[in-house]
Amino acid sequence: MVRRLALFTLLLSCAPPTGGGTGTSDNETESTSSGDVVPTGGTTDDTGDTSIGGSTDEGSSSGEPAEPYVPLDGNAFPWAGESTDELCDDGDDNDDNSYADCEDFSCSRNQSVFVCGGDSIYESTPELCDDNLDDDGDKLTDCADPDCFKNPFHAVCDKPRAETDCQGGGDGDGDGLTGCDDSDCALDVAACPPAAGSLRVLFDQTLDETAGAGPNSDWVVDRWGRVPAPSDPDSADEWHGALSGFGFGLHQQGHRVENLVPWDGRLSHGDPDNPQDLAHYDVLVLVEPSRRIRSEERAAIVEFVLAGGGLLAVANHNSADRDSNGYSAPGAFNELIDDNGVMTDPFGFRFDEVDRDTPTVLTDIVDPGHPVLDGPGGMVTAIGFYEGCTAHVTGAGAVGLITLGASEELVVGAAEAGNGRVVFITDSAILGDGTDSHGNMLTDHDSWNDPTQDNRALLLNAIAWLGEQG
Repeated sequence: MVRRLALFTLLLSCAPPTGGGTGTSDNETESTSSGDVVPTGGTTDDTGDTSIGGSTDEGSSSGEPAEPYVPLDGNAFPWAGESTDELCDDGDDNDDNSYADCEDFSCSRNQSVFVCGGDSIYESTPELCDDNLDDDGDKLTDCADPDCFKNPFHAVCDKPRAETDCQGGGDGDGDGLTGCDDSDCALDVAACPPAAGSLRVLFDQTLDETAGAGPNSDWVVDRWGRVPAPSDPDSADEWHGALSGFGFGLHQQGHRVENLVPWDGRLSHGDPDNPQDLAHYDVLVLVEPSRRIRSEERAAIVEFVLAGGGLLAVANHNSADRDSNGYSAPGAFNELIDDNGVMTDPFGFRFDEVDRDTPTVLTDIVDPGHPVLDGPGGMVTAIGFYEGCTAHVTGAGAVGLITLGASEELVVGAAEAGNGRVVFITDSAILGDGTDSHGNMLTDHDSWNDPTQDNRALLLNAIAWLGEQG
């Protein structure tokens, strides 16, 4: 499949809006956008040439000109108190964090904020995506940069398209797949029921999993939307995020991978009005949450597990408060354990709120026969550890699987709780594939593909074991 990465000249009728936020700032506000994608106007070929006007998009099964892309109306960081065009340009420190306007990360790294212009950390605004410059130094210019062509909040660049003709037999997104063979159509579980053994895996993005900059803290499969784009990739490189290798590995196994995007998603359990309610999924993946998990979210996660869901909980070292909001992953997870409104100590383990800077290869396997260590992904005999925390067992339902040396210093463990299961990991770095959602590539951060470690096998086995109870 060919990804469209060329410069795009906008027609006046497709001009992007001047602002991408909703104008709201409280943490409870949700975007009303569906998150669906539609075709863009104009087409580009692989050489970077652009055709505009009444051109025909080759992805259209009807042969008619593609409709203009309609940007989403939402906020990429709805939890932040200063994260809209209005608040990022008023001269005030609206969230009292000692940073005003574009000096605040929630403005300067926010893909739905456009007023920061050249002060934006990434090349993501309409202005920067159409200036013929590599504004963020990643060696990608304008529409060759995923910050531009995978920003759903403006219409600059050709945008990914999703299949909408799932019943009529057409190939509306031009990926060569029709009907239920197209992963876009997998969202309609009634029309396209999953095959035997296919798990529905939800990767959360609502807990500020991209709090830092770069491949060491960009914990998403793909930045585009609910379904990673393209929906049927040929390689992990077609998705953009440090977890793209992980997500692609699951896709290759026939599992259904979805994102819970912050501008249109929320964590709930048993809410019929939420199309991505946790009850619809087999496994929830939380990698390094960097904000406080709200009380209703904590309850939903625990209820999901007790009802038969699987939770992959990945923490990091305690000092990794990348956005200086007072929360790093160990503390956020421990509050989920301690104060969830459902039950005390639901999973039988707890993260130690410590920093362990001990780059090493771990071979201290406690139970080599456990399915998380010996499963469909392969046998786990060694994994990486860089800088993380540790964990310890607090109840009968949890067991340690890999340690940092001392038996009480767990790095990987598993728990059975109610009808569900949890796998916990104390160092997020072993999930990264050396890429991020902005087009950067740092090969020394590629733990997913490290041939000397079994990180890939560990994670794929974990998802398989977690999904058995769903």
